[in-house]
Amino acid sequence: MAFEYCCFISYPHGQDDVLVPIVKDFVEALKQEVGAQERRPPWFDQTLTGGKWVDEAIGAGLCKSACMIMLYTPLYFDEEHVYCAQELKAMQDLETERLKFLRDKTTSLIIPVILRGEKRFPEVMKKRHCYDFTQFLFNSPSEKISQKYAAQIKEIAAYVADRCYSLELEVNDPGHDCNQYPLPSVEAAKAFVKNVLGKTIVEVVETFPGRKAEPTPEVKP
Repeated sequence: MAFEYCCFISYPHGQDDVLVPIVKDFVEALKQEVGAQERRPPWFDQTLTGGKWVDEAIGAGLCKSACMIMLYTPLYFDEEHVYCAQELKAMQDLETERLKFLRDKTTSLIIPVILRGEKRFPEVMKKRHCYDFTQFLFNSPSEKISQKYAAQIKEIAAYVADRCYSLELEVNDPGHDCNQYPLPSVEAAKAFVKNVLGKTIVEVVETFPGRKAEPTPEVKP
């Protein structure tokens, strides 16, 4: 299966887009490291304007990416603004599909990078290998994330390049058109956030490609 992007960058903007400059610095450093091994660039969206066209572009970008880098702060799992949850749930669905073709069934296609809120990072996500970038100081004008975490960014880039290589060799076409790959519905994403945070166990059944939500009654854990 041909992939257009090496990875999808998923992140919350934060109040007044405070995280955007940090994420840009991270992405530029990652591009340099990945570019030494892989021609495909990361997929990185700097806007949050809603609408059908944007959702379609994000769905296509996810599907065409070999893996995802999840840049986490507690805002990532906001229960009202669930765009990050939609991206993560979509990539988890893609990961499930792609692992059917991979020889190494333990491969993770989602790479969490913790920027803030390590104590609130969901337990269920700790099963994946995570990177701790919490010592970076947002309010220091002289500090750049690419300098402070150069070694870890190099390690992440190597992992991303390896995923591109193995997926290109082993994953066959799962039978859907990436240009039409839909994000989960808002209702499904809200249920997903509750599950991840351990607040309730909610099952939302959606049908492909429309992904219409049919929530079942909530069950308290």
